[in-house]
Amino acid sequence: MTRAGESVGKAVGTGIRAVRRGAVRAGHVGADAASTWAERAEEKLAERGVTADRVRGVVADRAGLLVEKAEEVEKSTRKTRKQLAKKAKGVRKDLVKAAERARKEAKVRAKDVRKAAKQARKEMAAAQRPSRRKWPWVLAVLAAGAVAGYVALTRRPQEVHLEEEETVEPTPSRSTPPAATPADSEAHATRNGRVSDRS
Repeated sequence: MTRAGESVGKAVGTGIRAVRRGAVRAGHVGADAASTWAERAEEKLAERGVTADRVRGVVADRAGLLVEKAEEVEKSTRKTRKQLAKKAKGVRKDLVKAAERARKEAKVRAKDVRKAAKQARKEMAAAQRPSRRKWPWVLAVLAAGAVAGYVALTRRPQEVHLEEEETVEPTPSRSTPPAATPADSEAHATRNGRVSDRS
């Protein structure tokens, strides 16, 4: 088992060594290629009448212009950032104020809407309730009064006393009631709804 670790370590070491050698070779090949490309570029520029010093100068000038523009852009962006920060701060304040105003207005509107809804509910309930006429009740009371009057007038005189009767004072000397006559008993029988035998 210990030998397995040694063989793996040896393989890793040789792999790393091979990679290093490959990187060195690639670096040499890249440098050679760059030098050949540079020589060819100088030859082409020389054919057109441009020297290497002039190319270096143009590149340096261009690089200087690019650096200056980059600095200007950086300065302008700093300034712009500061201005934007100030504007954003002002906008935030305005936004907070506007939001507060909107909340207050919303509360007021909500109260108004609630009041209007309550009023509408009352109106709707009143509209749904059938309108009651009072005159049928008056007619019913009058009819009940008429019926009561009719009943009172159609009853027998013994039950309803429309006129005050004279009170007869009994005589104390009589101890036995008077004998009933046949006419009295006949009247009494017809009054009670019996038919009498006598005629």
